[in-house]
Amino acid sequence: MKILYIGNYRDGTGWGNAGLNNILALHSAGVDVVPRAITFEAADKDYPEEIKTLEKKSTDGCDVCIQHTLPHLYSYDSRYKNIGYLAVETSNFTDTGWQHYANLMDEIWVPSEAAESACISSGVTKPIKIAPHSLDMTKYKAVNGGNQIKEMQSTFNFVFIGEFVERKNLKALIQAFHMEFDTHEPVNLFIKTSKTSIENIQRYAKEIKNGLKIRTKYKEEIIVAGRLEDVDYISVLGQCHCFVMPSRGEAFCIPALEAMALNIPVIHTANTGMDDFCIGEAVPSSPTPCLGAMSTLSNLDTAKSDWREINIRELCAAMRRAYQNWHSDTGKIQKGQVKAVAETYDHKSIGHEMKELLNDS
Repeated sequence: MKILYIGNYRDGTGWGNAGLNNILALHSAGVDVVPRAITFEAADKDYPEEIKTLEKKSTDGCDVCIQHTLPHLYSYDSRYKNIGYLAVETSNFTDTGWQHYANLMDEIWVPSEAAESACISSGVTKPIKIAPHSLDMTKYKAVNGGNQIKEMQSTFNFVFIGEFVERKNLKALIQAFHMEFDTHEPVNLFIKTSKTSIENIQRYAKEIKNGLKIRTKYKEEIIVAGRLEDVDYISVLGQCHCFVMPSRGEAFCIPALEAMALNIPVIHTANTGMDDFCIGEAVPSSPTPCLGAMSTLSNLDTAKSDWREINIRELCAAMRRAYQNWHSDTGKIQKGQVKAVAETYDHKSIGHEMKELLNDS
């Protein structure tokens, strides 16, 4: 068996990184894989030598083609068994017509049960298989070097990592943090985001805090906007104590898995793709019409499909529990589980799962 893997794994985006890790997972499991990149956004990062070596291989003899891209770009090729890899964050995608393209494939792979449910709700009739995302866990075993943030060295640090888009729901986290924690408490909110500037996030946070009207002075968030080198990213993430993702929709959430690889528990929105693997607390959520997440795909996030809206008061309570439990026996038991679960999502383990899916096809 020889796999042609087509995707935007050179973009440097979360979506691209998922594809990159899928390729490395297959390779680590002994699967003969040949990657070919399509690029939607320019990336400013280097790539593992393994990827560069694999790209030099010929596609001759490939009998399976995994297409990790938007479904309207799927192309059926009779030379291969065609697999579409689809990560979707909404309850359905019927308005996009993606189900018609998905049904041209021989089967569809998704990273989570939530994504599987969205495919079924949207009318995908081809076999759907769950192939979770993965990480190179060796990067997280020993954090050596890298920058540290001085303000985070003697405090309990909540962390958010995600693009500055409506779907990620950063507003709910800023509201919950300042509703729950007073200025004198040794607690910080660290925000690592992209597609914006530090100044823009500061203005955004200030507007949200002013709207709370519960105190005259609020803590300042610690903000990083843009890309960090891997060693700095892991070092700063390692300073944190609880990862919080109040997202309205996630097919998986690789930053949450990265946090868990560093033994950091996760607070997340219930009824999303994060339910499959996150250890920490799932905060109750309710369905709400999804509007305005992806302007380039205006028919994807419409009022005809749903996101999940997190309960902010429940989020406040979950963050308080995380803070209080950190040094307790409850917290120690949870921390012991977090990294153990994350390590089951290493390249080799997930690669073998994907290999079994291919063999079962």
